[in-house]
Amino acid sequence: MSLGDRELYRLFDRSPVGMFRCDEPGQFLYVNPALVRMLGYASAEELLGKNIARDVYADPEDRVRLFALYRHKGGVDGARVRWRTKQGRERIVLLYSQVVEEPEGAYLDTSVLDVTDVEQANIELRKQRETLETTAAMLDLVVRQMQAVYWVVDRDLRICRSGGAVHDVFGIQPGKFLGMTLEQVHRAEPGSQDPVSMHRRALIGETVTYANEWRNKHLVTTVCPHRSNGVIVGAIGTCVDMTTQYMLERRMVDAQRAESLGVLAGGLAHDFNNLLVAILGNADLALREIGSRGQGRGPLENIQYAGLRAAELIEQLLAYAGHRGVASTRVSPSPLIDELIRIIAPTMPRNVELRVEIASDLVLRGDASQIRQVLLNLMNNARDALGSRGGTIAVTGRLLRHDGAAHPDDVISVPAGTFVELEVADDGPGMSNETRRRIFEPFFTTKSTGHGLGLAAVAGIVRAHGGGMRLATAPGDGARFQVQWPSTFTPGELTAVSPPPNGHTVLIIDDEDLVRDVVARMIEDLGYAAITATDGPAGLAIIDSLPIDAVLVDLTMPRMGGVEVVNALRARRPDLPIVLCSGLDRDVRAIRADAYLPKPFRLEALEGTLARLLAPRPPSA
Repeated sequence: MSLGDRELYRLFDRSPVGMFRCDEPGQFLYVNPALVRMLGYASAEELLGKNIARDVYADPEDRVRLFALYRHKGGVDGARVRWRTKQGRERIVLLYSQVVEEPEGAYLDTSVLDVTDVEQANIELRKQRETLETTAAMLDLVVRQMQAVYWVVDRDLRICRSGGAVHDVFGIQPGKFLGMTLEQVHRAEPGSQDPVSMHRRALIGETVTYANEWRNKHLVTTVCPHRSNGVIVGAIGTCVDMTTQYMLERRMVDAQRAESLGVLAGGLAHDFNNLLVAILGNADLALREIGSRGQGRGPLENIQYAGLRAAELIEQLLAYAGHRGVASTRVSPSPLIDELIRIIAPTMPRNVELRVEIASDLVLRGDASQIRQVLLNLMNNARDALGSRGGTIAVTGRLLRHDGAAHPDDVISVPAGTFVELEVADDGPGMSNETRRRIFEPFFTTKSTGHGLGLAAVAGIVRAHGGGMRLATAPGDGARFQVQWPSTFTPGELTAVSPPPNGHTVLIIDDEDLVRDVVARMIEDLGYAAITATDGPAGLAIIDSLPIDAVLVDLTMPRMGGVEVVNALRARRPDLPIVLCSGLDRDVRAIRADAYLPKPFRLEALEGTLARLLAPRPPSA
């Protein structure tokens, strides 16, 4: 070995990088101390006695494939292989090798980098990154579910990041405002608060929570400092869409106020009625005593007329308070509307067009005189809204299945069930939110004349009937009053239901309103007609008067249980398919039903049961 070779080997021995030379079979010819330490051997002599393919490679086949690559390319840079230490632990190493051809054979000179710890650190970093990304995605999902939005701004109040339910809440893409400052965003679309000043307070260390209205949403916003290593580098903002809760609270407050006013109105009406009895009674007695030509008769007649007008106002107050009796009779709104049109026709301006679309066979239940008062008030209100400008008043009616869900436009909400909805709509100037809120209060009016009891009485009458009302209006968009009147399917009202596509009609007998409603909708979705009855006697009356093709009977009902109903149905129509439904008693073998559906049942189970019991029937020509 020359002096240069000795110096070169001395350099290799001091290198922190593992180095070795081996022959083609794998016998070590030279190893440096760094490689000895890397593989866990006591000395270079111990390692030189080993074969790299047999004693170092975790998989000897890796060395065979790698040597073929060496032969082909003359060397490799960064070949990743698994080695095994003397103690049996696996290490991941990178090999940088070149083939040296000598007369006595080929050798491999190789530098080795142990990257096990680096790779393990990378794996941990990847896991941490995946965990952070999963957590961020989960947090974003939670924020979306809460109908919330978040954003991050820097010290210049420039938006760096945003997420959450941005599109659902505001109808915009999450990245629309990225890179813009808060001043730029809110200069074009200002809200009810100044968010810029709120964020500046966060930049000096405050956490600020405030209510704000932006893009027609009621928001609760919190802004806090964004710190990095203890230094405030920006602000983080979150806002939750509280519009639905706000509307519910407003409706609750309005309902409580209406209830309070109703109690007050009822009490006042009661006391005033007592006073009016005395006033009118004494006026009548005085008129009788002085005769037809007596002195002072004129003033007494004026007192009598004023008392009668006051009595009419008291009647409207009682209607608002819901203290008037409600008769429950079958009312057909079509002829009732025709009658009202004849009454108001002389007062209707020529430039107002009146359109009516109500089926002649549509029927509801209630007090005809009070229903007439409601419709007259709504039609007069629409006429007054149009005024001299003219326009269109549309009166329509339809059968409605209500799912019971509250709507932001509700004045009076209704539970799930079947209703007849009568709508009076105009294309007039509409109302502001404040006017809409107060329009049903007693004595509130936007007219130059009037006492403000018309719509208050309307609300009281609808409430007393157990009905509902919805008002959709906005400035420039007219007003639509939709009143839902209670209705039940009876034999005479079947014509209001569209004929079934497959020609079959199914009767549902159940005492639960929600059950009847949802099962009826399921049956109609399957292509059948559905009729409902609240109990056994009502169902039997329908069977006696209508062609029913199948019956669903609840097992447990008041007045007449399911077993009694089934027996009565068998006595009337032995071949009628009967499906027994129950959520309690599963032992139904003794009941003469054709099928059994345990509650709760799915649409697929209902579909299969009806398909098995009812053969398809083409509609009659």
